[in-house]
Amino acid sequence: MTATAFDPLALSANFRRSDACIHFVKDADRRYVAANQRLAAFFGAQSPQDVIGARTSDFFDEAIVERYDQLDQAISSGATLIDRFDFTYDHSGQARWYLYSRSRHHDPARPCVRGISYPLPVYTHSGRVYRRLALATDVIAASLDEPVSLPELADRAGCSVAQIERDFARVLQESPKQYRSRLRIQRAMDGIRKGRSLTRIAHECGYSEHSALSRAFKAATGLTPKQFRATLS
Repeated sequence: MTATAFDPLALSANFRRSDACIHFVKDADRRYVAANQRLAAFFGAQSPQDVIGARTSDFFDEAIVERYDQLDQAISSGATLIDRFDFTYDHSGQARWYLYSRSRHHDPARPCVRGISYPLPVYTHSGRVYRRLALATDVIAASLDEPVSLPELADRAGCSVAQIERDFARVLQESPKQYRSRLRIQRAMDGIRKGRSLTRIAHECGYSEHSALSRAFKAATGLTPKQFRATLS
């Protein structure tokens, strides 16, 4: 696996390549500069051209706009969000769960936010599954510097250990441990892009020392952190 595989928009399960995915790019002013037909339909627009130049506030109310603006702000500051769960509604008021990733376009001359969202399938009790996964993935993402045990994760999600493991396997096609590992490597990449020291990055990602980070990073990407940093210059 190469480091380019850790583009969050290419990091997920095969269904993320589905034609059902929403794709977009926003500029520094949070205006859409690229969009696909799925996003246009989500907004109730006729074509992607009707979305270009607009902001989320041109289509939705203040509450949902504030939530998405907070996400954009986090991405603009250098964070990357991978395979997170969002319960939202489209222009018609139809609500459903989405799996999404967002990242910053790493070109200083063109700062922007890229995003992809996949409308998750609806089946019996699917809402409960996605709600548990939303809670669990939020806990994992907020605790990368310190591991969360499976029993604690299951308790936070309101279910048994066996249930949360089944949920991860069914929807994300991986275990909670594997999901956490992906997020740790992505956070390390974000830290490297910000110019942070490997010692600090290792601490933020929950590694005992930077040599442990280097081993995990190379195993996941094929590059050491120093080699990855060199590709950014």
